[in-house]
Amino acid sequence: EAIVGFLADDALQGREAGMIGSRVAARYLVSCLQEAGIAPLYDDSYYQPFEACAKERQQKGRWQVHPDSIAQLKQGTHRSLRMANVLGMIPGERTNEYVVVGAHFDHLGIDETLAGDKIYNGADDNASGVSAVMQIARAFQTSGKKPLRNVIIAFWDGEEKGLLGSKYFYSVINQRLRISNLLIRKLSLELDR
Repeated sequence: EAIVGFLADDALQGREAGMIGSRVAARYLVSCLQEAGIAPLYDDSYYQPFEACAKERQQKGRWQVHPDSIAQLKQGTHRSLRMANVLGMIPGERTNEYVVVGAHFDHLGIDETLAGDKIYNGADDNASGVSAVMQIARAFQTSGKKPLRNVIIAFWDGEEKGLLGSKYFYSVINQRLRISNLLIRKLSLELDR
């Protein structure tokens, strides 16, 4: 309940990707992972920063995270968002196999044109999914047993803008962990459906 309450609070302004509320949410999730004793996926940081670009608003087009697409978009007038996934890992017995348990922490932000409450708080989409993933992570830690496979705890940013965080994560995970024939099993929680 505490995680849902924090993430859905008006102070986070709906956690729109690339905005201040989303960055505050990411810092909060890092503190939750640290408190649970879960190490960062990468030695140096829990954050996996990435950029997404899109054409200017007057032209139709989706946000892109692929480096080639970003390079092409940057040649003209474009929009840019800087975001960061939050990633932790619980080491398993099979060091070359991974299970990814993830949820997105961003939401829709604020809509000034809405009558009444203008903040999309996102308790169901997807603060509840984030809370469930954190509870799974804590259960692994408190069991005192090493899981069979490495468990990556992933909190993705930019999902409401086109699954940007998970696309970026999966596009670079093999290179970043320097392993070949990576076997990944994925459990992604979206609890608003």
